[in-house]
Amino acid sequence: MMGYNDALNIYNQKLEEKEFARIQDFMLNKLGVKLSPIKIVMVNSRLIKRLKASEIYNFPDYINYVFSFEGKRSGELQCMIDELTTHKTEFYRESEHFDFLKNIVLPEFFKNGKRNFSIWSAGSSTGEEAFTMGMILNDFKIFNAGFDFSILASDVSNAVVVKATEATYLEKNIATLAPNIVRRYFVSSKDVKDNTVQVVKLLKDKVKFSVLNLVDNYPYPNNSLDVIFCRNTLIYFEDKAKREVVNKLISKIKPGGYLFVGLSETVSQYSSEIKQVSPSVYKKIDRSNGL
Repeated sequence: MMGYNDALNIYNQKLEEKEFARIQDFMLNKLGVKLSPIKIVMVNSRLIKRLKASEIYNFPDYINYVFSFEGKRSGELQCMIDELTTHKTEFYRESEHFDFLKNIVLPEFFKNGKRNFSIWSAGSSTGEEAFTMGMILNDFKIFNAGFDFSILASDVSNAVVVKATEATYLEKNIATLAPNIVRRYFVSSKDVKDNTVQVVKLLKDKVKFSVLNLVDNYPYPNNSLDVIFCRNTLIYFEDKAKREVVNKLISKIKPGGYLFVGLSETVSQYSSEIKQVSPSVYKKIDRSNGL
């Protein structure tokens, strides 16, 4: 059992450059994420809680444990990854993209006689993006007979995938949503003091969450997805990894399908297989008809 002095000692620990370099190498080589030298303070701060949780009193011993067989088996390596990856998100974040999906992509898809729409939220964090997709797609389904959809959602962090699967959010997280959207797609907790809501089962059943590292291989066939959202995730990759990820994502999109990236991101320099059609929206070129 950790005593008061042990806990105090942990909070006084400082991550040295040697240990930070090991973390940098792992994040770059295994996840494609580049941690700049100035991030040492952030990493120090975030990993203090892991020292406390694992009851390891200094960074050298903790880092040795994390990268050991036992550290991987116990899940501590995944816990470190969870702490060092960013998970900022919200419902209808960068709403321009959801407007484009609703007003351009879906009508075009349906007009071309297609009915089963597949979309992937790559870097889905705690699920708000995937469930926003679900709300838009289900609204479209209501008014277009024969249309159906499936949603894939993935993140490198096991912790946020677990939270996304639970589909439970604070009431304040949906405060900006239109009342009719809230009524259709959320149910309040039975405990009024809980201040939480849950996504309705109809929508939860449409989203398949998984843990996936975008640097690794993807379990989806080539040319199988109509749309991929990979927004505000590529900014954390170094250039070589970013190029590889972008091209792997494109390979999974059907000709004529779409790739959405964050509003501050551009990816046209990485592939000749796509063309930009709107701010941070790219269409995969259909070589069969030149579109």
